[in-house]
Amino acid sequence: MAKRARARLSRPTAVSPTPTAVPSGYTTPSGFSCSSAYPSDDEMDVQPAKFDINTIPLHKLSLQETAAPAKPPQPLGSGAAKPAAQDPAKADEPTKPFRFLDLPSELRIKVYKYHFEGTDPVLDLTPENTKKVHRKLALLRTCRTLYIEASHFFYSSRVFRVFPTYPGRFFKTKRPLLARLTARQRAAMTGLELRLGPGFNKPPSSWAVNKRLGLKDCVNVRKLSVFVQIDPSVSWLDGFRKQGFYEAFSRALLDDVLKATPSIEVVEFDGYDSVRKDCPIMEALVQATTNHRKRIVWSTRSSWKGTDDSRTHVAATLANYDVPIVAVA
Repeated sequence: MAKRARARLSRPTAVSPTPTAVPSGYTTPSGFSCSSAYPSDDEMDVQPAKFDINTIPLHKLSLQETAAPAKPPQPLGSGAAKPAAQDPAKADEPTKPFRFLDLPSELRIKVYKYHFEGTDPVLDLTPENTKKVHRKLALLRTCRTLYIEASHFFYSSRVFRVFPTYPGRFFKTKRPLLARLTARQRAAMTGLELRLGPGFNKPPSSWAVNKRLGLKDCVNVRKLSVFVQIDPSVSWLDGFRKQGFYEAFSRALLDDVLKATPSIEVVEFDGYDSVRKDCPIMEALVQATTNHRKRIVWSTRSSWKGTDDSRTHVAATLANYDVPIVAVA
């Protein structure tokens, strides 16, 4: 039996280890969606563009041939456009400053009032003085005329506390606020305040009227405000100090202040609601004021407006010294 002939298949060709270059004449089939990664000879022979569209001005891209060229944009904050032509002599001329001292004195005082807004009406030694007061006083370094005017306005429109009451290192300082000022600054003051109550069980040794305090320079002070924060005679304060100690201390302190400042004409009394007019400390302070023949003014607190027996008692005490008593309106 004859053998059947079998079809002869071609052997598989080996893959070359190195890539074979594609001929330039090879065209990519139309059905192939991806473009060739190798540029053709026609693409390599393309001439570069003679102009760049980014270099064409914006006004030349308009369809109208007679369109006017657009003006370059003004920088922010430049304001109105400057004139095309300027006098070179005027361009080099510096801007003249405003002559503040040419204003009338009434207007200058109003400017000082606006400048010193934000400062407390009563000044004392506090850590906030650097922020509220010291930076405002930098205006006084401008010139001598401005220093004289502005300093007189500032020191005459504020009330200065005789002894510090801020707790901490300022409370026991040996240099109160008045001692840190110059004689010229103290001479411009018109009002002082004496606050009684802090440290009633042990007043600081620095709470004493001496030459360092400089009260003799306060020749223009006409009003002394006495604010009483506490009545040491109440029962719940028994045992903190010997009875009658702080009343005597307050009376002696007020007597020394009035004696060192003879220009004071009015003494205004004020205090917290817990302080009555007929309490021992108020009687001692009124007695010291009447001894110096000063006019007494009471604040208009609700608890001090009534015509109770305390009012009658104080009026009877003052009648012996013929001292006028007035209520603040």
